[in-house]
Amino acid sequence: MRLVVLCALLQVGVVYAQESDPFGVEAEVVSEAGALRVDFMLRVPDKHYLYAKELGVTFAGGNAELLSRPDPVPKMDPFLEEMVDVFGSDFRLSYRLSKPVPDGMSVAVAYMGCNAELCFMPQRRQFEIRTVGEGMWKIVPVSADVSAEPSVSADAKDGLFEGFVLDGRDSGYMSVDEFLAFVGRVESGTGLQRGRLELIVDEHGLWIGVLAILFLGMLLNFTPCVLPMIPVNLAIIGAGAQAGSRQRGFLLGAVYGLAIALVYGALGVAVVLTGAQFGALNASPWVNFAIGILFAGLALAMLGVFNLDFTRFQPQGIRAKSGHPFLTAALFGGVAALLAGACVAPVVISVLVLSTELYPSVGRAALLLPFVLGLGMALPWPFAGAGLAWLPKPGRWMEKVKLVFGVLILGAAVYYGYLGWTLLAPKSAVPEVDAESFWMTSPEAAVEAARRLDKPLFIDFWASWCKNCRAMDAKTLKDPAVREALGKYVRLKFQAEHLSDPETKKILD
Repeated sequence: MRLVVLCALLQVGVVYAQESDPFGVEAEVVSEAGALRVDFMLRVPDKHYLYAKELGVTFAGGNAELLSRPDPVPKMDPFLEEMVDVFGSDFRLSYRLSKPVPDGMSVAVAYMGCNAELCFMPQRRQFEIRTVGEGMWKIVPVSADVSAEPSVSADAKDGLFEGFVLDGRDSGYMSVDEFLAFVGRVESGTGLQRGRLELIVDEHGLWIGVLAILFLGMLLNFTPCVLPMIPVNLAIIGAGAQAGSRQRGFLLGAVYGLAIALVYGALGVAVVLTGAQFGALNASPWVNFAIGILFAGLALAMLGVFNLDFTRFQPQGIRAKSGHPFLTAALFGGVAALLAGACVAPVVISVLVLSTELYPSVGRAALLLPFVLGLGMALPWPFAGAGLAWLPKPGRWMEKVKLVFGVLILGAAVYYGYLGWTLLAPKSAVPEVDAESFWMTSPEAAVEAARRLDKPLFIDFWASWCKNCRAMDAKTLKDPAVREALGKYVRLKFQAEHLSDPETKKILD
């Protein structure tokens, strides 16, 4: 039997493991006349925030007066889609305790926070105020109300899920497109695999990942969409044999390559900071029709049906060799980056996805990854512009290359037109199903149904404190396409409110 796990509770590397708490609490006591002042310093990492509503401090066995607390700031919660009050940076809380203060007084600090991608479990930090001498006290951490939690084993051989094999797992918030892509990976047998770039970064660190992306960019120049066009592009920008000198050709090639890197870098910043989703664009029939029309026009021009001369829209000075050749090189480099074609698109999208995933944890450094890819693609161009001997010389063969590419691009135009038509065609109606009947809530009943019906079992772990879960319930899991994809599964929605609860452990073990 097959088992698929979705855990929107946490962003984890295993099926259901405790994510390390990125926040922190430190405490100190200061003796004052007739009272103790207790200060709590709460650490909030960059691009993280704590919910003001979830913050609380309790003193057992004593009366505490709040002396100071900074005002929270309003923020649009990406999970709840409403304005909430949060603390977005380190802050201090101060309380006054009237003496006498009993030795061993227990103090608890509770909080919950998120970043742009996920919300973390509610935390409860325990402290004790202890007497260390006449008129002297200290506050010490006792324990965090966090324990290592078990994870679903890959084979799930023991307990309730005996005989089931884990086919897929994922965690954190997923949009409709991301969820459907996850189900597709499960159906293709790759639901437990991660992207090569993600694995490289996880296993060897960010800098090794940067070098791998740089090398990938260099390899893109040897794809069928790019390599045959290198001499053509060099001739257009006046580099190579037409440069007049190796130094001039080197500089022209460098400007051309730098434009490629800048375009990919700008694309990465736009995608990461705006949260743009390529899947949503690809799912639009009108976007696919537009791409098909563009490709059809380019194909007909390459086949000689008509002459497509973009240079006539440029000022005379740019077209002239004695005018602005470096501006011409930069313009064509940028255009070449955008029209590189299907050969480079999968790699570019993979790097953009990786950059988006790393941005919440590594910050602005993740924005540079698409630029690094473009830089790798740009590296050979200065040397090509200098006229290295390994480059083929321009000749009649270029006309044949144009014809071949014209046919290929025409085929791509037909493909995108067909894809747009299929997306435009009315889909089969998906009956409306209420949440109560769509999901089962009893693990035992769901397992029995999966065995009896010989269907795979899909488990969605959730909790009332989980912002990711609430967002997915409100959007992703109500989408008709998602429900249609889940129709082939027995669906279990399991509330894992307290991870240390014996009933919860029984499901996770």
